Amino acid sequence: MIPSVLAKQLKKGLKDYIETTFPMTNILFKDTMAEMLQEKNAVFHEPYFSIPLPFRLAERETVKFNAINLALKPYLHQNKAFERLVGDDGRSTLIATGTGSGKTECFIYPILEYCYKHLGDPGIKALIIYPMNALASDQAKRLAGLIYNNPKLKGNVTAGMYVGGYEKNASMGMTKKRIITDHGTMLENPPDILLTNYKMLDYLLVRPKDARLWEQNKPEMLRYIAVDELHTFDGAQGTDLACLLRRLKARLNTQPGYLCCIGTSATMGTKDSVSDIKRYASSIFGETFEEDSVITEDRLSPFEFFEGYETDDFSFPTDEQCYRLQSFIDNDQMESFISCAAESWLVGDFDENEIMSDKTRIDIGRGLMKHSLMQYMITIINGNYVQMDFLIEKLKDRFSEISKISNPEVSLDALFALISHAREGKEGDLRPFLNIMVQFWIKELRRFLAKVSKDSIGYAIEADLNEAQLKHYLPVINCRDCGETGWAGVLNERGNMTMTSLETFYNLYFNCDTKIKMLFPCNDSEQVPVGMVGARLCSDCLQLDLNHGNNICSSCG
Repeated sequence: MIPSVLAKQLKKGLKDYIETTFPMTNILFKDTMAEMLQEKNAVFHEPYFSIPLPFRLAERETVKFNAINLALKPYLHQNKAFERLVGDDGRSTLIATGTGSGKTECFIYPILEYCYKHLGDPGIKALIIYPMNALASDQAKRLAGLIYNNPKLKGNVTAGMYVGGYEKNASMGMTKKRIITDHGTMLENPPDILLTNYKMLDYLLVRPKDARLWEQNKPEMLRYIAVDELHTFDGAQGTDLACLLRRLKARLNTQPGYLCCIGTSATMGTKDSVSDIKRYASSIFGETFEEDSVITEDRLSPFEFFEGYETDDFSFPTDEQCYRLQSFIDNDQMESFISCAAESWLVGDFDENEIMSDKTRIDIGRGLMKHSLMQYMITIINGNYVQMDFLIEKLKDRFSEISKISNPEVSLDALFALISHAREGKEGDLRPFLNIMVQFWIKELRRFLAKVSKDSIGYAIEADLNEAQLKHYLPVINCRDCGETGWAGVLNERGNMTMTSLETFYNLYFNCDTKIKMLFPCNDSEQVPVGMVGARLCSDCLQLDLNHGNNICSSCG
């Protein structure tokens, strides 16, 4: 998947869907929807791109696990989490790092270490709460693999998941891909680690039949409570969770300050909002979070990332290559597109037949590291989100070649595609070179209005109009069968259609009130359809005159 290309395909697909779903056949409205969709920022914002650099690795591993063998050197933020969470002096911690930063490993490894240390001790030792069942199921599969593939943990540490509902083939034991999901099995032998959601935790605390789940728990046995995506528990949901955790601690007679509480989120905050994050977490968990309890991400700087790579590639696509690149995108020929992109941007020969091979993908990554524009572009972006127009203008200031390209957007799409396609590592054991993140913002087409005019139609969302502008707009109506399009409004006792409240209009419309009138554009020379009445609507004051033979408005003249 190439994110930069996918964003454009998604935009095109949505345009096609809107135009197909709301066909407009009468002359005044015809093609106006397509024109609006083409207008910049009217419905679609141009995608925002970010290319975050890799997380900084820990210089050395300061925590030694007895049960876990770390396959890779941990990131710096992971090592900081291990230092806080592992051992008898584990301290409550908040992990506020980005997507793909290994947040789960930050707390799962310490939890598994604790469970291994307390082999044979009955009772639930760690509780992990998820906001959605899908997240719990995904993490359950990963946890099953971690335990199954570790000789020290396999057969010694158990994990169970209870998220409600009936599972026909519930798992009664630990396997390579599944943890325990059979409710009866968990009641008979409570797992060391329990995955659940806050609603099911409520049931597990109040239902008499679930009392056995907690019977074997001594006050000191439950050590960890982790809440994934902590930021989603706000408002009433956050209050519910806070009450549940306090009830749980009271149920188990857990002493204040004993629990090691963990909250994770990719969007929980930055270093500038540490105090707010701690205050919020303390209110949820009912525990104190120390000054250094918030762990944020630490990424390489552009200088550190490119250190040791001298720029020796100054290649730029030609107009002919840009034309070919666009053609490959239009025809969904991704391998040809990648091959042409490599030929356009990088020095060297790239065989289209080998473009998907591990070796070629590694070579592309190495080539990008030496490209002058690549290095400068990463410096410009610097982990932020930027739009294509901004990026092109910045690059033009440094590289005059960009100004000579007739379609620089296509050329940068090709460069982004190469970044997405490139890999590092060794053949058979590849890792992404860099991750391109794309945000695509679309304006919701609700409370959609059209300007009353006999010449040209303009569309707007109610929130984008001031009071004076709103007086010239009415809600749009469209027949999906024949495509006839017009306006609708509330006809007041003075014969005026000016909209004073969109809520009032919707209430009357969906109650089929007789005050609602539908208006369709019609020329004087056209015959009024059977069952309809001819009238003249003033585009200045929205006065409706049934005496449409007179061109003068009865209200404003």
